[in-house]
This record gives sequence, C-alpha cells and structure tokens, in this order.
Amino acid sequence: MVALAERHNATLYWTPHIESECYRNLLRLGRLHPQDADIERTELPARLNATLLPQVHEPYLADVRQVDEKDRHVAASALALRHKVQQPVALLTWNLRDFPRKPLLKLGLVRLCPDELCLELAKTTLEIQATLLRTVELMQAGLASHPPQTPTIYQTKAMPLPQSDHEWGAFLARNRMHKTARRLTRPN
Repeated sequence: MVALAERHNATLYWTPHIESECYRNLLRLGRLHPQDADIERTELPARLNATLLPQVHEPYLADVRQVDEKDRHVAASALALRHKVQQPVALLTWNLRDFPRKPLLKLGLVRLCPDELCLELAKTTLEIQATLLRTVELMQAGLASHPPQTPTIYQTKAMPLPQSDHEWGAFLARNRMHKTARRLTRPN
C-alpha cells in the first residue's frame, strides 16, 4: 500500500488507536518481538510516509453507527478526515463485513480492501510489476536500516520474497490478494 500511495501521490493516514490495535495484534500473533515493536513504532511515520491523525473522531461516532461498534472509531476518524479535506476518503480494511459499503459511501467514504485498491490503481500487469518491485525495495530498505533485534519464530521461518510473476501470483493469493494475483499472471 505504501508503494501504491507513493506511485499515485496519495496520503496514508492512521490514528493512535489504530496503531495501538495493530501493534497489540502483531505482538499477540508473534509477528514482532516487544523490543522490535517499540523501535518499529518509532520509525513507522517515516517508513509509511503517512500522517498521524489527531483523535478527533468522537463527534462523528453517531454518523457511522452502521459500522460494528469495536471498529466505529476507524470509520469516525475517516469521516473526520473527509470533513477536513473536503473530498472523498478511502477506508482501507480487510474487515469488509464490519464496514458496510453503502452507508459509508453516502458519507463520502469509499471502503476498499487492499486487493480492490490495488486493482483500482494498478490497471495493467506492468503497473502491478512496478508496484511490486518498489514494494520489495521499500521492504529491503526498511530491513537494512532496522533489522529485527530479536526475530520471532514467525520472522525466522518467513519465506523469501518472490522473484518471478508466477511466484508473486502465488504469494499474493496466499495473502488474500486473489484478484491482483490473477491480473498479474494473465497475459496483457
């Protein structure tokens, strides 16, 4: 998503609440060691080239009551941003079930999963390939500048990054990017 945002001059946003949930889950699932998580959190804004939003979502909670209660803060933050920038805002999530598309769209919030966003922004195989290459560059630069100090079992068993379109197709499919994988592996 960082490479897509960079390619299309889009801005990524998140909130302290979203950040806390993310890192709590990364630790719980064994994806990051607590010491590495602290370092990663410090470096996150620069690595994502993203903007941390202030916690000003409370006035918008009633407007997004169709969203599952535990996730309402995400939609309310997106709506607060929508009012601030005065243009549609995309809410990016894998959790489509808890974010109903039509009510959010009426509020100017376009709800997409990463696979849908990638298809929307990378129309051709060449665009997907370029985005994947840039993603690899960003990942490798991040690992080179801040390698894990205490790798988890998950990190030590991680497969290397794919090298070919076929390998990328399988990798994307394993990571719920099925439509993007199909577009990548089909002839132009």
